This record gives sequence, structure tokens and C-alpha cells, in this order.
Amino acid sequence: MYQKSVFECTFDLRQRNIIIHSKIMKILLTNDDGINADGLQILRKTLSSSHDVFVIAPDRERSACSNIFTMREELVVTKHDKNSYAISGYPADCVSIGLHSDVIPEIDIVISGINHGPNLGDDIHFSGTVAGARTAFIFDRPSIAISLDSFHTSSPFLADTADFILDYINTETIFEEVYLNINYPNIPKNEIKGVKYTCLSRRSYIDSYVKTQQNNPDQFTMRLNGTIETKDTPCSDSFAVENSYISITPMTIDSTDHRVLSKYQK
Repeated sequence: MYQKSVFECTFDLRQRNIIIHSKIMKILLTNDDGINADGLQILRKTLSSSHDVFVIAPDRERSACSNIFTMREELVVTKHDKNSYAISGYPADCVSIGLHSDVIPEIDIVISGINHGPNLGDDIHFSGTVAGARTAFIFDRPSIAISLDSFHTSSPFLADTADFILDYINTETIFEEVYLNINYPNIPKNEIKGVKYTCLSRRSYIDSYVKTQQNNPDQFTMRLNGTIETKDTPCSDSFAVENSYISITPMTIDSTDHRVLSKYQK
């Protein structure tokens, strides 16, 4: 197992119940890269060596879709192969169907990924991968989002990332009061320095839009361009990944700023 350490960060973990894993778990996999993505299929193969794995994933890429739910349209569910279904919707739809229908049995944990590309800092608000794990957390299931720091769809380190997740869920305690966002560096296993439990970095999106086509005076098309600037600290996920550590960030969904709230309440 990888060496673990903690940066100078504190987390308000209310010590409720913990998840005690059975020998064989029922795992729901989803992603936002689509059901045929290498990351999902490699993770499925690896986890299936020890657990019962079910896949419900979008039928196409749905990157940066966040927590979109399909509310007023029917969803098309297509059996992809054994225990695997493609959905015409989004990662949140996939998880909700997995938890609230009879398509698959009741599951123990939801894992979203392996995403092609990192989900660091403020990325978590846009990411469909993280939204898959967040949706499971909202519906009271333990969950993990896992991303690889590479946009190459056939990175040679996808298998190492999958091996890490299998080892992690088999050996580590997963707390009910958080969901986990894990980012794996795009480097060989023997260059990984260990695991860091981290906070989120600050990501600034320097966006611009370029007109790509003028159809008529009242209609045109535009394409998003831009760059990302990251402000990290020794506590942060970006700092960990840049320094060859696996980053694990425990997260929750309470967006209340309790510091400001306490000022108003005085």
C-alpha cells in the first residue's frame, strides 16, 4: 500500500458510523467520458476481480456537465453488455437510476471514473465525474470520484490508477459524512511518493469566446477558449499531484460559510 501522510490541514469529520466493507461488495461504476471510455472499462475489469461490478454510464461524453438531472424527458436505457447499461442522460441520472430502480441490485458504493483529465480545486463544481460521486453522497451512499492527471484517453497509467482504487476500497475506512475526490498523477507507479489527504486548490479560469461562424446578422456560433491558473498551497490537491503524490480530498455538500454566518448571528 502507498505511504500515507496528511498536509497541515484539518477536517471537521463528525465521527458517525463508518462503512465496514464486506469481503465482496456490489459496486456501481459511472463516469462522464461515456460508457466506452478506457478509464471506466479498465476500472471495471480491475474491480471485477474481487467484487460484483455494475456499470451505468452515459452513452456519450458528458464532460463538465456537473449535476445535471434529466427531469422532464424520458431516459433511454440500453443494455451494453452483462451488468452494464448506457443511459441517454448524465452521470447524476446514471447514479439515480442505479439507486432508485430495479435495473441493478442494491449497491454498497459508487465509484465515478477513471476520468481522463484531473479534477482539482474548483474543477469539482463543473465536473460530471465528481457529480457522479456527489449524487451518490446526496442519496446516502459512500462514493469516490477518481481522475487521472492526463487527457490522453489511453494513458499507460490507467491500470495503475485502477489498481490503487481496488487496494484502497479493500483496505481503507470510508467515512459516511464525506465523499472522496481522488486524483492520480500521470507517472509510473515507482515514481509515486505516496498518498496525501488534501484540501482543494483555487482554480481561476481565464476564459474567452471566439466567433467561429456568422450564419446571418442575428445568429453566430462561438467557441470557448481559455487557460487555467492554479493557486495552491502545501495543503492542496494540485500541489500534491504536481509533487508526485496521489491526492485524496474528503468533501461534503454544505456550502454555508460558517465564519460569515457566525458574524451575522452575533
